[in-house]
Amino acid sequence: MRNFEHVQDVEEWLEPMGYDEFWVKLSPYGVDAEIRANCETSIANGASPDTVLSVIKSLMRIELTKELGLKRRPITPWVQLVE
Repeated sequence: MRNFEHVQDVEEWLEPMGYDEFWVKLSPYGVDAEIRANCETSIANGASPDTVLSVIKSLMRIELTKELGLKRRPITPWVQLVE
C-alpha cells in the first residue's frame, strides 16, 4: 500500500492508470470483484469504458480521502511580497 499525504497525491497516482491496472493496484484498498462486476455490467450495457474508469477513479479518490483523512496540499505562493 502507498502512503499518501495529500488529496493531490491520490489524484496523481490514479490519473495514469488504465482499466486493468486500476483493479490490480486498488485491490488492497477494498476495490473488489463485486465493484468490478458492476463496472463491467455498465460497460456491457453501453457505457464508455473511459467514462466508467473516470467515475470509479473519482469515487475511489473520495473514499481514500475520507478513509485516510487527507487534506488538499497547502498552496504556497511562488512570489513573496516585500514592503
